[in-house]
This record gives sequence, C-alpha cells and structure tokens, in this order.
Amino acid sequence: MKKTKLLSLGAILFLATTACAQYTGPNTSHRSLTVKEVIKDASSLDKKDILVTMEGKVIEQINKDTFWFEDKTGKVLIEIEKKHFPSFQFDQNTLIRIVGEVDYDVLEEVEVEVENIELVR
Repeated sequence: MKKTKLLSLGAILFLATTACAQYTGPNTSHRSLTVKEVIKDASSLDKKDILVTMEGKVIEQINKDTFWFEDKTGKVLIEIEKKHFPSFQFDQNTLIRIVGEVDYDVLEEVEVEVENIELVR
C-alpha cells in the first residue's frame, strides 16, 4: 500500500514538473524590433500582447521605475519593476537587450513594460 502511494506521489510530482517546462523556440507572440518599429506598430502590438525584443541603451531615469531606452532608430519609455531588474549593474553606456510588452495609450507616450534584461556581448 505504501509503495503504491509513493509511486502515485512520484508520478504526480513528475507530471507537475514537466508541465512547468516552457517552449523556447520560434513563435508568433515574440518579435525582435527597433524602437522606431515598436512606436509605429504600438497599437497593434499592445492589442495582440506580443512580446518585443529590442537592443540598445538606457539613457535616462525618469522616476523610480521609468526610463528612456534608445537604439539607433529612436527612443521609447520603458518601465522596469524592481523584480525585473537584472543582477548586473548597467549605465547609459551599457548595451542591453530587453524583452517586454508594449503599452499603448492614445493620450500618452508608448511604453514597454520590461520582463527581462540581458547584457549584449
């Protein structure tokens, strides 16, 4: 009886851990874009909840969690919540890659809510 319970518990734990695995290959809900492209397509990107990837630099802090992000094509506001700050330090000269969700509002600036930050090497 105990052996059956242990096997059942083991099977449940195995299934629970494999269900948490995530697909990391190509998909249509994630796109690498420039700042110019994000601003141009912001309404559509926001409606479709598409994650965008951009490479550039954080050039200025506006408040606690809002910054200006810039690449060769322009600049856009980004929001980085404390839980999404990377473990490494960065400044206006550090080239980074951000992944985030576009937030579009007709009466406000386009903003990207950052979910991940990586160093570009």
